[in-house]
Amino acid sequence: MPATPARITRRELLKWASAGAGAAAVGVGTYAAGRSGTPSASGVLAAASDPTMAPASAGQRPRSPDGSVAVTPTAPSPIAPVQSPVDVGQRLLVVVEMAGGNDGMSMLAPYGQGAYYDLRRSTAIAATDVLALDDEVGLHPALTRLHGRGAAIVQGVGSFDSDGSHFEMLARWWAGAPSAGGIRDTGFLGRLADVIGDPAAPAVALSVGSGATPAIASRSASTVAIPGADAAGYLAGAGDDDPFRRLFQEGFAAFGTGASMFELEARIRGLKTQSAAFASVLDGLAGEEGDGGYPSSDLGQGLRLAAQLFAGEQGVRIVHVPMHRDFDTHDDHNGRYPALMDDLDTSLNAFLDDLAARGLSERVLVMTTSEFGRTARDNDSGGLDHGTASNALLVGPVNAGRFGEHPSLTDLDDNGNLRATVGLDQYYATVAEGWFGVSASEVLDTGATAIPGIF
Repeated sequence: MPATPARITRRELLKWASAGAGAAAVGVGTYAAGRSGTPSASGVLAAASDPTMAPASAGQRPRSPDGSVAVTPTAPSPIAPVQSPVDVGQRLLVVVEMAGGNDGMSMLAPYGQGAYYDLRRSTAIAATDVLALDDEVGLHPALTRLHGRGAAIVQGVGSFDSDGSHFEMLARWWAGAPSAGGIRDTGFLGRLADVIGDPAAPAVALSVGSGATPAIASRSASTVAIPGADAAGYLAGAGDDDPFRRLFQEGFAAFGTGASMFELEARIRGLKTQSAAFASVLDGLAGEEGDGGYPSSDLGQGLRLAAQLFAGEQGVRIVHVPMHRDFDTHDDHNGRYPALMDDLDTSLNAFLDDLAARGLSERVLVMTTSEFGRTARDNDSGGLDHGTASNALLVGPVNAGRFGEHPSLTDLDDNGNLRATVGLDQYYATVAEGWFGVSASEVLDTGATAIPGIF
C-alpha cells in the first residue's frame, strides 16, 4: 500500500506560493527616459591612471578621546590603480542591502575626531578597539577580515533632502532617485539589467529573499525575485517519492504553457513560465556538499547562491541580497550592532574565498546599500535614531581607501543630523560607469557623475 503523503503545512504552502509569485518583478513597468536601444557594453570608460582618494574633511581640529592630544589626520598614500583584466561584458555585481538604516559612524568610526566622542556618549567605539585605516577613521572591530582584505569606502552617501521614513528612503534607493521625484516605474538594478543583460537569459538580475522588490523592476530584461536561497525545491526537482510537490510543480508549469485570451492572464502565464524555467536553473545547482564555509544566515546563504549562479554561467549578472537583519537600532546599539557586522564580515569573507576558488575574483564587485544612516548623537536608550548620511562599501577589484568627503561632525543640519556629501545617485553612477562601462545617463535621470579613482 503506498505511503500517505505528509500533510503540507501552511508555512510551506505559503513558501510555495511566494516562490511562484516571486517573478512578479519581471519586466515591470516601462523605463521612459528616452533610451533608443540597448547600448553595447564595449564602450568602457578608461580606468583612472592616478586615482585621488579625497581625505575626510573634519571641519575642526580633531583631538584624542580624552581631549588632551591633538591628532592630525593624514590622507591615505596613493596606491597603484587596480586594473581588472576582465572585460566589462563579463563583470558581475552583488548588492548587499542593510535595511533599517545602517550607522555609518559605527561601521567606519571617526575615532580621530573628538566631536565623535562628544556626540556619542554611550555608543562610541573606543579608539583602542577601532581597526584603524588612518589617523582619523577605522572599521568596526568586528570587521577584522574585511580590514585585512581592504575595501573602497564611500563616505557621506545619502540624499540631500532625506526623508526619515524607511519606506520612502528604501523606495528612493531601489529606484535610484535621490529626491522625492524621479523614475519610479523601474528599479536602478532593473535598468542596469536592461542594458547589460542577455535577452535570452532565464534571469539577468535576481533578488534573494526580498519578494517582488522594485529594485530589479526592468523594462525588457528577465529579472526574478525568490523567497530564499532554497527556493528551487518549490518549483523544480520533485520526484515520484514526493507526490504532492510533484503535482504542484507540474500544475504550475502547465499553467504557464496554456493558451490565453487576455493580456493580464498572458502576463501571469509568462511570469510563471519564467519562474519555472529559472527554478530549473536553481535546481541544477544542487549537489555541492558541505556549507562551503558560509554562515547559515540569510546573507551567507544568499551569497553562496550568488557564487553558484555566477559559476554556472546562466546569464545572471546582478544578485541583490537583503541581509534580513535589523539595522534599526533605536536602543541598545552597542549590544546589537556587533552581530550585524560579524554577519557581514564572515559572510563576505566566505564569499570572497569561494570566488577565488572558482576563479571569479576579478569578475565580481560587492556593493552595500542602506536607506539612511543614524543620528549623529545617541539617545537616552543607548541607541541611535533615523539619520541621513551613511558610509558604503565596495569590495572586490577596487582601489582600497576612502572616497568622497566625510560629513562634518560639527556642521550638522537643523535636525542635528549629518549632511550628505555624496548623493546616492552618484554612488550608483560610479558603479554603472566604473564597473559596467554603462553611461550613468542610461540608467539615471539626475545627471550624476562617477566618483573618480575607485576602479
